[in-house]
Amino acid sequence: MAESSSSGARYARTGDIVAASTVLLLLTAALLIVLVQAWPPAPDVSPDGRTQLPARATTVHLFGWSPRVSRETCLFVVVLAAGALGAIVHALRSLYWYVGNRALRRSWLMMYLTLPLVGALLGLVVYLVLRGGLTSPTGASTDINPYGVTAIAALVGLFSRETAEKLRGVFAALLAPAPGGRDQALAPAIASVEPASAPVGASVTVHGTGLASASAARFGTAESPVADVTDTRVRTTVPPGASGPLTILTPSGPAAFPFTVE
Repeated sequence: MAESSSSGARYARTGDIVAASTVLLLLTAALLIVLVQAWPPAPDVSPDGRTQLPARATTVHLFGWSPRVSRETCLFVVVLAAGALGAIVHALRSLYWYVGNRALRRSWLMMYLTLPLVGALLGLVVYLVLRGGLTSPTGASTDINPYGVTAIAALVGLFSRETAEKLRGVFAALLAPAPGGRDQALAPAIASVEPASAPVGASVTVHGTGLASASAARFGTAESPVADVTDTRVRTTVPPGASGPLTILTPSGPAAFPFTVE
């Protein structure tokens, strides 16, 4: 099927736009309720007002469900909700821009629906990094300013792409790159061709490395199928209209070698 006729390549219909907008707006309302209801209570203070007491558990009312959770759990929920809300801001801005320019493709609708989940997870990751003390020292949950972590999570969700790139850059500098495994695709290389010259119809054996995924052989512009393919050897036949050089085609790229057609 042609790309222009595939469902993902078509422009979004009115029903698609209404459905995506409705889901995002309903999710926004639900997340705002979660954010308000799960907001962690202020830590208790001793009667003399000098020392903080261990944070007490609080009851959270969410859509008919009223669990009793700790301040630490409230912080997790708030961070997830704020990250998702930040991502929804990005999704709504992008959605109305593309709809206004009549350029929204149906293939992008899945991105708008999954972006809140990405924002929530990235917000949680950054919160765990901060709480883990990898970038700044922190204390117990009573020492955490909920306004600060909520703002950070919302900004992470709003700029999820930039956050992912920044995390990749930071930890690429901290951690050593992983060595290539045995299954890593090697660039093809030809060491020799036997014989180095042959007439049309003759069998030719190519020796080299990284040839296991060879799909065809090309003699100049004439193409020929390959047989007996291994990582170090490929057999083929000189096709009609062949000329030099000989090129082995693989998904990792071509490998060429001088060849003369007699």
